[in-house]
Amino acid sequence: MHPANTIEITGGLQKQRQLAYNLIEYCIDEMLPRHRSLWIECNLSAIPKKERCVGYCQHDSGNDFTLEIDKNQNLYDFLLTIAHEMVHVKQYVRKELKEDFPQTIWFNKVYSDGRCYPWELEAWKLQKPLTHGFIKKRLEKRIKDIISIDKRL
Repeated sequence: MHPANTIEITGGLQKQRQLAYNLIEYCIDEMLPRHRSLWIECNLSAIPKKERCVGYCQHDSGNDFTLEIDKNQNLYDFLLTIAHEMVHVKQYVRKELKEDFPQTIWFNKVYSDGRCYPWELEAWKLQKPLTHGFIKKRLEKRIKDIISIDKRL
């Protein structure tokens, strides 16, 4: 990753913060290798179950983003969630996805209803290959060893 990008991780346990940092860095290398002006703040917190999500990506402005990740997931799901939200970062940076409340624009097509959003479908599609690549290349572990860790870090 180019040193001009900034990643700040808050909350969670030290091991979670390190894993989150490394995975975010890996996702940038894989999806946005030429970008040097990203500012990503990632907060690892307990997201209330009533919100019915385990993470979200907020496009603050320009190349500034805030990720919120539920720290109370098992290790594999924790990594999947970060990868999923990083796909959204990629979508905003490449201007594939734009927010113009109450509408969302995906590849210049306006969406305002709640059906299967294509940006979510892409994030679901890419989260697993990104996570598996990270586990194999950066953690140098087997996928099944990570999946078998059934508890929070």
